[in-house]
Amino acid sequence: MADFLNDQLHHPSSQDSSHPRHSPTDANCPTASTSAGHADADSSTYVPRMKRIACVVCRRRKLRCDGKRPSCGTCSRLGHECAYDEVRKKSGPKRGYVKQLEARLAQVETLLKTQEQPQSQPPQGNNFPVAIPNDSTNIPDLPSLSNGIDEPPSPSAGPAGQVPGASIFLPPVVDHGETFGWDMISLGLEEPLPTREVIDELNQIYFEKIHPSQPILHRPRHMASMNLAPNVRPPVCLQYMTWCHAASVSEKYSNLHGLFYQRARKYAELDETKGLGEGIVSLAHCQTWLLISSYEFRMMFFPRAWLSCGKASRFALMLGLNRIDGAVTEVKQSLPPPRDWTEKEERRRVFWMAFCVDRYASVGTGWPVLFDERDITTNLPASEEAFLQNQPQRTVRFEDIIVGDGLSTLSSFGGVVIMGVLFGRNLSHLHRPEPHENDSDLNGGYWQRHRSYDNTLLHFALAMPSHLRLPAGILDPNVVFCNMAIHTSTICLHQTAIFKAEKNQMPAQIITESKRRCIVAADQISNIMKMISHQDLTTMNPFMSFCVYIAARVFVQYLKSRPEDTAARSSLQFVFSALEALKHKNPLTESFLVQLDVDIEGTPLRDLRPRSATVSTATPLTPPLTHTPNLDNKSIRQLPNGTRLHQSHRQLQTPRHHHLKSNRRLPAASTTPQPHTTLVPPQPPEAKTALPSLLPHGLDLLLHNIQRLHPPTVAI
Repeated sequence: MADFLNDQLHHPSSQDSSHPRHSPTDANCPTASTSAGHADADSSTYVPRMKRIACVVCRRRKLRCDGKRPSCGTCSRLGHECAYDEVRKKSGPKRGYVKQLEARLAQVETLLKTQEQPQSQPPQGNNFPVAIPNDSTNIPDLPSLSNGIDEPPSPSAGPAGQVPGASIFLPPVVDHGETFGWDMISLGLEEPLPTREVIDELNQIYFEKIHPSQPILHRPRHMASMNLAPNVRPPVCLQYMTWCHAASVSEKYSNLHGLFYQRARKYAELDETKGLGEGIVSLAHCQTWLLISSYEFRMMFFPRAWLSCGKASRFALMLGLNRIDGAVTEVKQSLPPPRDWTEKEERRRVFWMAFCVDRYASVGTGWPVLFDERDITTNLPASEEAFLQNQPQRTVRFEDIIVGDGLSTLSSFGGVVIMGVLFGRNLSHLHRPEPHENDSDLNGGYWQRHRSYDNTLLHFALAMPSHLRLPAGILDPNVVFCNMAIHTSTICLHQTAIFKAEKNQMPAQIITESKRRCIVAADQISNIMKMISHQDLTTMNPFMSFCVYIAARVFVQYLKSRPEDTAARSSLQFVFSALEALKHKNPLTESFLVQLDVDIEGTPLRDLRPRSATVSTATPLTPPLTHTPNLDNKSIRQLPNGTRLHQSHRQLQTPRHHHLKSNRRLPAASTTPQPHTTLVPPQPPEAKTALPSLLPHGLDLLLHNIQRLHPPTVAI
């Protein structure tokens, strides 16, 4: 296009060529009239000059080129090597795009006619109005979107065949000099994108509320790429998925996240079917499926979420993200080398997010993990500041952190990764016993692994750097989650130990110690929730609900045998209110509340949860996921028998807030919490049947859902 304009500026058109122009000097000379008299005679012999082609250098730099050969004036003056490209690229859309657009317009016209005929309305053609009053919806300032040509408006939807809120789904009027039509065609879209103002607002919401707990996109580069040519922008499926997450936590756009999710999945699956599938071998598509899986888990689309999680994990392995920092191997490389450290760090973050989702999904279901630790040589992610500012930062492998090396380099996201590693090892400890393992032998394989994992948890909790502790890192959602996950992992580990010890009639000291560890860890989770109750919960990790749920079940089991303990009742009541607050933006929490309602049904604890707050029995259930928390070594608790905790078992007594602002966050506990000095529960009579359901394999929730819909025919 630039060459065409350049030619038009320098060469007269065919119309002007019949009347040669005279220079100002010719007009002022005495013979000007004589020259003008011969103009008609000369016009018959006029031969137009050949079109001048700009050289490659001038064309690339958008400079005026005089077309001299072998070197133009600009290249001669600047000392550049001058070259001319005689082959000119064709302008305009690619072959077949115009026919494809005409076919789509014909389809739209046909759909409109079929909808207008039953109503005897005059034909409206295929021209969209400039504006339509937005009387059919009470949601202000909503984006302009299309509902797609696959879903025509229903004849009974309203006047003139419009659905409620039809103005939301009208394509924007293209009268601002924008190349909207060609953008749609080149992107392969079937509907227009939201307006630029809506896109900017949704992107801002995403990076403020979603990105802190899922830091897999580089904000400056992602935002800059949105303004590039359509064919080099991020994939449409990735854009729709970021907007979906943003809309799900936004009051203004809360009715659009389902639509964005459907379109994201549609375009992600369409990309897979194009050609031989080579177009999806990209980091952006791996990021897309990670965001899809986390959204599906949060919305309780569990079967789809499990499959999407597996697809994202396979993407990461296909791209070789598990061997970014390892020695060069003969494994096929699907991605080109990273351009700089920031791109390499983004690949690390995508891999570790896939690893975490895989681990937490398996912990929430008991199903096997996909990643094998032995195949991972990628270093842990760097800090968010270094990532955004492109400042290379040294990080180590997760094995080094486990043994206590390089803890000072551990970032908050790296802490979440370490807890994912520990959760995965705990899962293998429970579900992959060694051959001929004897659970009744304290020196056997099971109890040796139990003590080893317990020591690892304690060591990591006590040796964590100061920037990962609370309350110093309370503003970082990953720090909050890392601290919660440590206590959750402790509960899962010791609940299993209690079950094994009771099953094999082992010494009571083992059972008492594990129960003490569980109740102290649950108390710490409750304290952390009180610390963050004044913050915006939409920024928190969606798997934090699992941690709070595990703590609530420990309190429930304890209060069934000690219903008079006011401190435990206060903590349980606060945990219930915390889960109620979390479920508004994290529907996954409702499945935990339903399970807790089942646990307290018919007990004196029923009054701690008002009937109006209980979840309806028709609420769909889906098994949950998990994430990660943290310990510290301050106050030492006093046990009922007067003994003190062992030095290695000291816990951080976080400050309790009695007057916490709610502001759509968390309501404070109704009674002032007291230090839990009597929270070492005796063995409840139902322990042998109740405690196994506290294990993280979580299949009881999924089977409970299936059995409510379809009575079981086989024993599982």
